[in-house]
Amino acid sequence: MSDDKASLEDAKEALRSVTYPGFPRDIVTLGMVAGLEGLDGAIRVNLRLPAGRTEPPEQMQTDMAAALAPLGLRLEIRVAAPAARPQAPAAAPATPDKILLPDVKAVIAVSSAKGGVGKSTVATNLACAFAEAGFQTGLLDADVYGPSLPILMGVQQRPKAAGENKFHPVVQHGVKCVSMGFFLDEESPVIWRGPMVAGLLQQFLRDCMWGSLDILVIDLPPGTGDAQLTLAQQVPLSGAVLVTTPQEVAVRDVMRGLRMFGQVQVPMLGVIENMSHFRCPECGAQEALFGHGGGDRVAEASGLPVLARIPVEAAVREHGDGGQPIVAAAPDSDAARVFTELASQLSDMVGIVAAEPSSRGA
Repeated sequence: MSDDKASLEDAKEALRSVTYPGFPRDIVTLGMVAGLEGLDGAIRVNLRLPAGRTEPPEQMQTDMAAALAPLGLRLEIRVAAPAARPQAPAAAPATPDKILLPDVKAVIAVSSAKGGVGKSTVATNLACAFAEAGFQTGLLDADVYGPSLPILMGVQQRPKAAGENKFHPVVQHGVKCVSMGFFLDEESPVIWRGPMVAGLLQQFLRDCMWGSLDILVIDLPPGTGDAQLTLAQQVPLSGAVLVTTPQEVAVRDVMRGLRMFGQVQVPMLGVIENMSHFRCPECGAQEALFGHGGGDRVAEASGLPVLARIPVEAAVREHGDGGQPIVAAAPDSDAARVFTELASQLSDMVGIVAAEPSSRGA
């Protein structure tokens, strides 16, 4: 028995050399190894795969077999049933049937438990960068209480009805957009309790005529409440990115968000450090206006990579306030290039391929 235990422990340690394609951490750390069983000269690995996946990638199977070969063990794989996700509090009950979004290839959540870090600016520019790269792209503003998508994307019209209580998204800058802000007057506050927020987000997902999408970007509100729980339970998220700024106060809140996603079993793709530095347009010198190292501290604590460091540029705010994300308005700027590279990196991580470059919509 002790030998069997040792073999299982050795096998688990060997599997730490195997990564899931597109993810920076190994399959053991990611929690994909749900269990190991010792057989006669073999190890059966029970795998827990990301939402929507029923078979492990071939390369991953090859790598697993190669990792176990030096131990003299053959590999058997069994895909474990998806673990039950934590139920939301009574104030925001989960819908029994998951909204699968079958015509959406990948869904990325842009998150930060801290407000004021530029998360919505990141989400809108990332969506525009995906569209510029030729991806069929959607953008869902999940911040019901403080929707900012209408301003940042320059949307003034309301969605058109499609019959049977369904509606069409508004297309702007080549991106299909939905936001609570489309249905409100500028001065109208949203005074809703949790169940109403959850219900609205489900309606945006189920009743919006999204059509076929390569990527849906979801701009989450600050915090770790009803919106986050609803989406984690209802949507097969391909992964989430965490937005932080260099300040320590932002880092601490972002770590709360990281732990929340871990509890609801959402894969984490990496960290984005916004307002990372300011580059002097005259001499080119860089200055850390808001401190430095926030993204690195989150990355070190979480084991996630820093995917991008977005510089401070006045043009980002100016164009955003004018409804022209920097990626669309000034594609050759430093910030736009960072967003373009970020979109390319994330598309590789979630496994989507663009058909052809976009000519940018209205």
